[in-house]
Amino acid sequence: MPNGKKRKACYQCGEAGHRARECPQASAELRESVNKPQPPVDRGHFSAPAALFTFGELFAGMGGFRVALDRMGGQCVFASEIDRFCVENYRHNFGGDRPAGDICRIESSSIPADLDILVGGFPCQPFSSSGSLRGMDDAKGLLFREIVRLLKDTKAKGFILENVRGLLLHNDGATFAIIRKELEDCGYHVCHEVVDAVNILPQERRRLFIVGIRCDINPPKAYSFPKLPALARGVEDILHSEDGTDALSKDDLERLALTNHQISKVRAQPYTQKHPEARFLSNTAKAAKTMQSSYTKWIIGSQFVPSDANLRDRDEPTPIRTPDGDDVDMQQWRRYSSREAARLQGFPESFHLCSQRAYHMIGNSVAPPVISMVAAPLLQALGLKGKDDGWGWEITKDLLLEASPNDERRESLRALLDRPDP
Repeated sequence: MPNGKKRKACYQCGEAGHRARECPQASAELRESVNKPQPPVDRGHFSAPAALFTFGELFAGMGGFRVALDRMGGQCVFASEIDRFCVENYRHNFGGDRPAGDICRIESSSIPADLDILVGGFPCQPFSSSGSLRGMDDAKGLLFREIVRLLKDTKAKGFILENVRGLLLHNDGATFAIIRKELEDCGYHVCHEVVDAVNILPQERRRLFIVGIRCDINPPKAYSFPKLPALARGVEDILHSEDGTDALSKDDLERLALTNHQISKVRAQPYTQKHPEARFLSNTAKAAKTMQSSYTKWIIGSQFVPSDANLRDRDEPTPIRTPDGDDVDMQQWRRYSSREAARLQGFPESFHLCSQRAYHMIGNSVAPPVISMVAAPLLQALGLKGKDDGWGWEITKDLLLEASPNDERRESLRALLDRPDP
């Protein structure tokens, strides 16, 4: 390596001989260029408790779909994920269940035939404004076809898919039209809607949900997206307290803090000048911007919150300036901790977070409380759960409370959720 620098290990497989984009496990397109035979694919391992319905989870990540669906009485009978850190985190949180490996190498016959619903947040980078925008020309974009294959072969009763809202706009809507037609050709009634998690979580997160019900379900069933109540929550709901068991240590605060140089660089960006609160959230009664998988890359689209007062003597505070050049404060700033990021997504406090690549996993995940709201009407339409229209909201309320710090803020949230019309 030049300058004697040690090459970092590939995060996909852990080997130091190549980067992630060159990894033979990274995509089907890259694997085709590898001359050596592929090792046997990991077909996963799952326990089999009694359940109201079964589901399979594709592109499982850290298990956001499963957190919600397990709570709703479901049994995960299959999952697939190639990121080794996600797999380890998944095993830790779900009783040792291990997702299968690359879905491109898993035969449909390996998936239980009596699957009720198939879920997955298929790779969004090809359709995201923060990604490649290559759509179906990107190898990851073509992974959608694995969903089509499995729907045709398993004939699941229904499905829930999630992606960025940019998928609707990609190629002037032509890409989404292809996706919808292929899903309909599999034999499903398909509907879609953009759902914003900010209604129930303190994070702006607009995501496209695509829901399908098999056409031969008799009698025909209709699906309607739920209306999420507007709770108007702010990030103050999820930040670590300044004292007590939830407080960050001084070492953690130092690790999360931005240096004056970093603050100056972010401050100089045109986007920051135009939208200062989008990068430096001084009003913590407001919701956070979308948590992205690139969050630790502080120069790219990340948002920061005021740091704890005990860091202010670390060095001279740096003022943040308005576009007119006026000083607006002398505040120190820090990143969200990984636990705060998980709270923004609605993961329970008991959910284990790996120390490596936590932000990447969290930013790529779905928000479990949103999933429970979207899934409830589907399960009811398929006859897999009772007709109580409030059932999904009751599950969601429990998830929201469990993702809140265990202090007076949880009790305040409970009072808000218990109001007749929150």
